[in-house]
Amino acid sequence: MARITARLLTARWVFPVCSPPIADGAVAIQAGRIAGVGPCAKLTVAFPTADRWDLAEAALLPGLVNCHTHLELCDLPSPAANGNFATWLVTLIERRRQLPLAAQAAAAEAGARRLLESGTTCVGEVSTSGQSLAPLLRLGLRGVVYREILGLSPEEAEARGDAARADLEAMQRAVRGGLLRVGLSPHSPYSLSEELFGACGALLRGTGVPCCIHVAESPEEVEFLSTGQGAIPHLLYPAVGCSVPPPRRPAGSPVAYLEALGALAWRPLLIHAVHVNAADIRRMAEAGVSVAHCPRSNARLSRGVAPVPELLSEGIPVGLGTDSLASAPTLDLWDEMRAALVVHAGRLAPVEVLEMATLGGARALGLADQVGSLEVGKRADLIAVSAGAVMASDPAGSLIAATRGADVLLTLVEGELRHRRLEGVPCA
Repeated sequence: MARITARLLTARWVFPVCSPPIADGAVAIQAGRIAGVGPCAKLTVAFPTADRWDLAEAALLPGLVNCHTHLELCDLPSPAANGNFATWLVTLIERRRQLPLAAQAAAAEAGARRLLESGTTCVGEVSTSGQSLAPLLRLGLRGVVYREILGLSPEEAEARGDAARADLEAMQRAVRGGLLRVGLSPHSPYSLSEELFGACGALLRGTGVPCCIHVAESPEEVEFLSTGQGAIPHLLYPAVGCSVPPPRRPAGSPVAYLEALGALAWRPLLIHAVHVNAADIRRMAEAGVSVAHCPRSNARLSRGVAPVPELLSEGIPVGLGTDSLASAPTLDLWDEMRAALVVHAGRLAPVEVLEMATLGGARALGLADQVGSLEVGKRADLIAVSAGAVMASDPAGSLIAATRGADVLLTLVEGELRHRRLEGVPCA
């Protein structure tokens, strides 16, 4: 059997995320896994025959984890925000109806390329039409593709549940042996009947299929679930052909509503979670859910700031997501990191935000045993970025402040190049 040669990447900085940054560090890769992380001098001795890539004034860090996107929407013009979530959503639905499936697939492929170019190696993708799965497989990203399910008619719940099961089985066959997992996304508390939530529960229980739900995203959602009134039943429902809202139990909050339905027992990834209170946070922590934090989308549509410091203090895993280009200007997770630091105004440290964009996102997607930090034995998903502005006095803060997607020099998944901007590095 031929001996597998290691590759040694050396750089001015290495950010393992699970431990402090290393000046003049190195990462060794062998057979698609991380074989060593530490000072360059030490790893040079430990891997004397390794194929060496000297990245000079660069920083090495785990591949970024964008734990919430809608790549099929990348070609849709972004509707005006105008302070009303329901109006924005109606416009988005109308525009999506006009987008052919082939165009959605092309948009998803273009979006996936943008992710790789800006340093994202792992993604939590919500697919409405199923068109984003093939591009993600083809381009070699890691992550979870959640098949979205919606439906307000109680009478159609069983049929929609059966269709979702068939879709999941087909998608699971397509990803078998690859880097993607398949999940289910009951869209939100206001876009499914209680009967369809029940069908989702029957599909999810005991299967290990991951789940994500948009929740507590807007004041309109809170108003509707607590009073049955507002823009959701009067504006959104007529736009989707629902003249009579389905019966729905009252709830003090969107999270309390999910708990009453039994949906928190699925341990979902909760997307947004902006309008949550202290009791909600306790419920979330006890249920073992995780959260996708999308600060730029939230700032535009949600009229609030998710209580991320409180979520983290309760041990709830929090990752960062860009959401779609229909609600955020870019798919660049570096932009999202800077936005998180701004909206939380000193309540989050840069090192916490960097962790949210890497290991926190991996935890949120259930992949922290594989990726999210530079640790021996984990998969070799990592990136190199320009590091000329990184300061020893504040490595994480200066890295986030200075780095844009265009500063990503290399993106590797499973130790294989998926994107290269740096000259002089081999293609394989």
